Parts: sequence; C-alpha cells; structure tokens
Amino acid sequence: MVRIPIPNMHEAPGRRGLILLPLTAIAAAPAAAHSELRGSVPAAGAVLDRAPESIELQFSERVQLTALRLRRVGGQEIALPRRSIREATREVIALPPLEPGEYRAEWRIISADGHPVGGVIPFRVAGPRAP
Repeated sequence: MVRIPIPNMHEAPGRRGLILLPLTAIAAAPAAAHSELRGSVPAAGAVLDRAPESIELQFSERVQLTALRLRRVGGQEIALPRRSIREATREVIALPPLEPGEYRAEWRIISADGHPVGGVIPFRVAGPRAP
C-alpha cells in the first residue's frame, strides 16, 4: 500500500507557499497597470513666454486618445483642429493662436488594457499670442 501524506491545514504554510505568494503578486502586477502620461509640452504648471503652437502628450504605452479639450480658466472652451501627429505613444495636437492667460488641457485616453484614464495639464501663457 502506498501512503500519500496529507498536509495538516492547521500548520503554518511551508516554504513552497511562501515562495509562490510573492511570485503570484509579481505576475499580477503588469495586468493591473494602466497607461500613464509620461510628459507633456507644455508641462503641467508651465509659464510660457509665448503661446504654444501645439500640445504634445507622451504616454508610457500605446493609447487611444478619446478626448482633448482646451479651456481658458474661466470656462471658455477653445476649438481644436484634428490631431496633427499620432504615433504609438505620442500625440501632437495643433493649437489655434492663444491669447495670454491661464489654460487647462483636459485629456482622456483608453489605455492598452482597455481602461479609461484622464488628466489635466494646467499652463499659463504670459507673453504674446502665437502668430
């Protein structure tokens, strides 16, 4: 007769359990990650001497830009043309001439894992309007 040991459920977990637990957490981490905004031009909080001619958004991975709104602080939304450059992780959107003032670029994407992500980039134009 062959005897098969049955683990005692009341004992502390063995080495195998202690090793597998961290490995499970590491394997699950990439699945939980969403795309991130890595940088923008203008940068969040930037004070510009002259109005930018475009907004550039750089993401951590391929994304689908679903919305970009530019608002002047005080509520006025500024109409934007279609994207001018679209790359795997970068979006560049041309801007109309902007007057000096405070602005908020509000963006929204669908990340590679299918989740919506969004944010706001505030900036100020201190100098003359773009040509």
